[in-house]
Amino acid sequence: MSWTYEPEFDAAHRAALSNGKNLVYVCPAAGWAILPLLGQLPALGGEGIETLLLAPETSEALDLAPMVATMEPLRPVHAVSGLARAGRVLKSQSVRTLLATPADILQLLSRSSLKLEALARVVVLWPETHFALGAGDAIDMILSECQTAQRLIVTTDEGPITDFIDRHARRAPIAAPARLPAKPGARVRYALVDRQRLGWAVRSAFDALNPDRALLWDPTPLAKNRWADYDGDPTVSVAADPGEEAVDLALAVELPSSAALDAMRAVARDVVILARATQLAYLQGLAELSPLRLPSEADRARDNAAHMRALVRGRLEANDCSGDLAALSPLFDEYDPALVAAAALQVSQAGGQAQPTSDAPPTWVHIHINSGKRDRIRTADVVGALLNAVGLPKDHIGRVDVRDSFSLIEVRAEVAERTLHGLEGVTLRGRAVSARIDRR
Repeated sequence: MSWTYEPEFDAAHRAALSNGKNLVYVCPAAGWAILPLLGQLPALGGEGIETLLLAPETSEALDLAPMVATMEPLRPVHAVSGLARAGRVLKSQSVRTLLATPADILQLLSRSSLKLEALARVVVLWPETHFALGAGDAIDMILSECQTAQRLIVTTDEGPITDFIDRHARRAPIAAPARLPAKPGARVRYALVDRQRLGWAVRSAFDALNPDRALLWDPTPLAKNRWADYDGDPTVSVAADPGEEAVDLALAVELPSSAALDAMRAVARDVVILARATQLAYLQGLAELSPLRLPSEADRARDNAAHMRALVRGRLEANDCSGDLAALSPLFDEYDPALVAAAALQVSQAGGQAQPTSDAPPTWVHIHINSGKRDRIRTADVVGALLNAVGLPKDHIGRVDVRDSFSLIEVRAEVAERTLHGLEGVTLRGRAVSARIDRR
């Protein structure tokens, strides 16, 4: 069952968009679904910020920015993740489109870094999610400051937000290319995933479900770069259109519309959707849900511990350990035998060398990642991924050297493997990170 997303805009919709009038747009709570709307917006040719997109969360603004940047009339685009830098960017008047949360906009207003009366249009993305997060009053305040700006309200369902539409976009035409079904469809599995961990979640899902043939569904313009690691994998097809070929698993890395989900169901024996927490309400209206539990770092640690116990158990059953026991027996008078066994295991894992004490200087390891200045990567992006996605303490991170086509990161030796696993599939500026130990 083929599927494409090509919304039709009638004469009233096109007139509203071209003449700066208000419009309500109904679609899934996903960035890919708003691109056709943004593609209809005319270039304005002014200076400074012309378009403001209000996103429910900072992580969502950062996720949307690379997609919005594919729209020529809206470039350059800046997503607010730090107020000081945003203020400097706004002062330079080098950006036309700003993505931010209502809270960040109010902070920028309080610092006199932003003037809303100069805006040509404001796009409120999924106000129902803003309301659930307690940002309704902030949106009202922002819209009251830009009375002459065009209001584009993007929602999953205009019914529950009728009062909001009446206040801020009264009698606006409604374009509805992708509504929720009247009742949830057949059961699918899902997992809630932080977008910085999306690559890791995809690999974990493939490892856990082990399909012979899989469709990786990604309708965004970022798909080619995002999933470049699967280019040579004959078992995985990356596509926006599910097509006609039967697969064992359709793994949706973006929130699908009802029609897109039907197209995936038509070709796949199993459908799994990876979504962010704020998209759960939409998912519940889309289909009956069953959670899919993906393995975590704790699961891996338990698996490693179980493997180690199995090795020790096998050695105890297969060998005579009396010689080694005689060497260790004097220690049993000084220490708990269990602690002696654990210390012996640590020494064996270190290749016969004692582990360094906490007073010893740390050993640093260099990690190479495949993103650099050409990908618009900054040192702050890399450090943020290490702190937030990997969960490293600050004192375990050394120098970060961002070069043209790659970056080198110093981390403490004891967290090198954890860093490699944690960075696996993390996206920086829309590109999936590939990490390895740098041996040079």
